[in-house]
Amino acid sequence: MATLVLIALVGFVAQLVDGSLGMAYGVTTTTLLLAIGTNPAAASATVHLAELGTTLVSGFSHWKFGNVDWKVVAKIGIPGAIGAFAGRPCYQIFRRRSRRH
Repeated sequence: MATLVLIALVGFVAQLVDGSLGMAYGVTTTTLLLAIGTNPAAASATVHLAELGTTLVSGFSHWKFGNVDWKVVAKIGIPGAIGAFAGRPCYQIFRRRSRRH
């Protein structure tokens, strides 16, 4: 129970920072989670899961109010998706090569 309270407190503090600055939620949350002894992989997963929800709601809100320029989304999203999917195999190739040397 104490861990859950600490994680909630971390989220509260990170939201205060993000609300006042308009940024730094991920950095603040990750730093504070690591400071209380959370596993780095769990800290990263926690932050990304929280950001997934807020980004989804924010994107829906912008779409609903007509603030989305779909031409820009296509120009940024398509190359971004290609880069993301191509990045993983490239990473594996470089990782295997670096282990051999």
